[in-house]
Amino acid sequence: MMNLTLFVSFFVLGVIGWVIYKIFIWPFYISPLRKIPGPPSENPITGNFKELTTEESGFSEPQHRWVKKYGNIVKYHGLFNEPTLYIADSKIIQGMTLSNTYNFVKPFNASALAIAGIGLFFAEGENHRRQRKMMNPAFTYSNVKEMAPAFVRITLILKGLIENEVKLGKSNINLSPYLSKTTLDMIGIVGFSYEFNSLTSSNELAAAYESVFNLPASNLRIAISLLANYVPLVRQIPVDINKKFKNACAIIERVSKKLTEEKYNEAKYGELKGKDLLSLLININKTLPDEEKINDTELKHQIMTFLIAGHETTNVTTCWALHLLAQHPHEQDLLREELVKAFPDKSNFNPTYDEINSLEYLNCVTKETLRLNPPLPTITRTNLKDENTPIFIGVSALHKSTEIWGPTADKYNPKRWLDPSSIKDVTNLNYMPFFNGARGCIGSKVALVEIKILLGMLIRNFVFQPIEGLHIRRKVFPTPKPEPYLGLAVSIVES
Repeated sequence: MMNLTLFVSFFVLGVIGWVIYKIFIWPFYISPLRKIPGPPSENPITGNFKELTTEESGFSEPQHRWVKKYGNIVKYHGLFNEPTLYIADSKIIQGMTLSNTYNFVKPFNASALAIAGIGLFFAEGENHRRQRKMMNPAFTYSNVKEMAPAFVRITLILKGLIENEVKLGKSNINLSPYLSKTTLDMIGIVGFSYEFNSLTSSNELAAAYESVFNLPASNLRIAISLLANYVPLVRQIPVDINKKFKNACAIIERVSKKLTEEKYNEAKYGELKGKDLLSLLININKTLPDEEKINDTELKHQIMTFLIAGHETTNVTTCWALHLLAQHPHEQDLLREELVKAFPDKSNFNPTYDEINSLEYLNCVTKETLRLNPPLPTITRTNLKDENTPIFIGVSALHKSTEIWGPTADKYNPKRWLDPSSIKDVTNLNYMPFFNGARGCIGSKVALVEIKILLGMLIRNFVFQPIEGLHIRRKVFPTPKPEPYLGLAVSIVES
């Protein structure tokens, strides 16, 4: 009995000593990052996390202030005072994204992995190389341009629904659920030839994404999501947040499995004729030697990845584009003038891929929206060769750097993209809304044409204005969408 008591005592003292070392000694006296300038820790448990997640407006991220004060390499404190780097230096980012891509891996994220699986987004090293090589042919110009008619068809449904609301006398409209369901329906068609019809009927997948991405980001919800990365069992605590999350993940996985199985059954009878991404991947996979193929589980995870990346990022970007255009009516008018000239009959808005991409001011509006509101304001990496240091690549800070964009870096100005002198210092290492290198977004061309068709249809048919008294912020977690929602006053453009 005495030996057991002694053992327990030593164990408890060891744990206390380890905690003191990790939280109070290592970060400030031993860590190789200790001399890098940055903000002081606010709390030994949460570090600087409170400042990062409770920004009132969300439009001036604390990281931007840190970069201005401490320079392009900032050290701050994560959970349990973990030293964390925030980098907004394009030369260092070049080394991380182009020269040493696979030495900087995505850190473990229990929640994201449960939703997306280990598809292209989370695969690393040779697995990522193999998956990327196999998937590249599905995203060629010839394949992507054939997606435009599907985007137009679904956007027409959206236009009709908004039009009906306005005609019924409802001018102030919450556009967030409309845009989320629209982009989900779009990825259903071009990704899998599957009609989710979430715009016009109830859909369990749309409801699942609503519970994951659109619920208020409470402190408990954020805490559970973060702690799950350290203690996965946290997700097993029987609280409502965990129950909804597990249910949503189960739905996403079940639907993904069902879509995969249906396509495989079709493929038994020969080559799939569809031009959707899943059909293309299955056809490509058949032609490859065994060592280059992706297996059934990986294919299912690609679907889970498409469902998130293919609908959430375009949803977020379109929301911010409409918000910015409502805040800047002159820019909205200029865009509408371009659209009216290109499509005099608004009832015949049916652009091809090449036509929508030829609209100069629409391109400028899209680029400027992605500059000020990138779908991923920070990219998280861990340096495998240096103590597993957590690193945040400051995409948003680069996009608002006065050294690159001049004194109006934080202002919305689509015209800057028409002035060569204003963008002379812009490269794919300091403007990267879809990241770059081997880990750049494989579906960026799909996302861009989707966003442009959505904006083109909506601005050609409606005028958007802010709702008086509605203060829109940027949500910090889990995705940077408008909070509490994208509410705008909407009126119909007369012919």
